[in-house]
Amino acid sequence: MKISSTSEPLRPDRVLPQSNEARAASTKSGEAVQTEKVQLSDLASKMAQLESRFGGEFDAKKVEEVRSAIAEGRFKVNAEAVADRLLASVGELLGKKA
Repeated sequence: MKISSTSEPLRPDRVLPQSNEARAASTKSGEAVQTEKVQLSDLASKMAQLESRFGGEFDAKKVEEVRSAIAEGRFKVNAEAVADRLLASVGELLGKKA
């Protein structure tokens, strides 16, 4: 069976879903638009809150400074501060205020 390419235009029923802008244009032109409702779980909501709280960005310069300090043996770990923050994080995850 030979498969050949075709230059016929794409049919509207075979293209990807419309973008938000295309949907808005369709609504203005009077065409019916189907909408869907999405509900997130509690875990997803908490993850979104954490992401907005901590960003997702990091300071590349600070990372390089820490990397250099570790490589040179200058990096000191404050075990008490690490333990305090770890306990506070666990308390937050469990829903308790530490």
